[in-house]
Amino acid sequence: MILKTREKLYRSGVFRTLKLGHPVISVGNLTLGGTGKTPFVIALAERLRDDGFRPVVLSRGYKRTTTDVRIVSRGEGPIIGWDEAGDEPFLIARRVHGIAVVVGANRYEAGRLAEREGLGNIFILDDGFQHRRLARDFDLIAIDPVEWAAGEELLPTGPWREPKTAIERAHAACIQEDARTPFPSLPIPTFRVATQIDGIYQGVQPLSLDQMRGRPVVAFAGIAKPERFFATLEGLGIEISERVRFRDHHLYTKRDLDTLTAGARITTEKDAVRLEGAGFGEVAHVRISLKIPEFDRLIELIHNRLPL
Repeated sequence: MILKTREKLYRSGVFRTLKLGHPVISVGNLTLGGTGKTPFVIALAERLRDDGFRPVVLSRGYKRTTTDVRIVSRGEGPIIGWDEAGDEPFLIARRVHGIAVVVGANRYEAGRLAEREGLGNIFILDDGFQHRRLARDFDLIAIDPVEWAAGEELLPTGPWREPKTAIERAHAACIQEDARTPFPSLPIPTFRVATQIDGIYQGVQPLSLDQMRGRPVVAFAGIAKPERFFATLEGLGIEISERVRFRDHHLYTKRDLDTLTAGARITTEKDAVRLEGAGFGEVAHVRISLKIPEFDRLIELIHNRLPL
């Protein structure tokens, strides 16, 4: 009932939206995470940059130690630590040069700071589908088809932020390929996305797969859906001797690592950001990206909605 009332108030104009001076593309989801949203933000930022735009990613900076609006990157990598930025904005800033990243709970104020500083000319609103206060020109939804098929139990007892019908507010959906479940039929344009392995790294140094194959490896992750990460490792031919799950956005300590079996250890890139910040940069991690077969068609849809 609260969600329906909030939606009516926004649609009627009782709740006012604020508009920035440059176009806004929102990337979000209907559930609590694990839908590939961050890799998609990275892919979209790279594509817009390569098309001649100067993208600025606006993010809340979940679980950061700061509360004010902060510039994470002006386009040449992070200029503050991950703890001040949040692990996902820091990761985006480190992965994609040529784009700026600004964090702030008030995404409108984050965008205004970016405009005053001349950081770019198009905004990507990270995890923005429920952030209705900021007006946007295009709404993208990231979907896990397994989760979509399983039901829609709403918070606080389930993972859904909004009912499935809320997808009608979006302009397109990006759906992870998954052999376990049929591709869902949706009332908006849909695009398949697939995870692509870019390599295994220790810090910024690449490692060969041979350094991980042929010996037991401890795999651990503090992300929303660690099972997908473990399956990725097995798909690479890595033998997992132990699977360890931490809470999403877990803050690692030496004690955490001491509890892991001795030997080779591997985690996700997002976990590696937090580990490196805590002084544990020796742990290997997997770097992934998204492949979008019909990216040109999606970009055309976005362009058609941008103001001239």
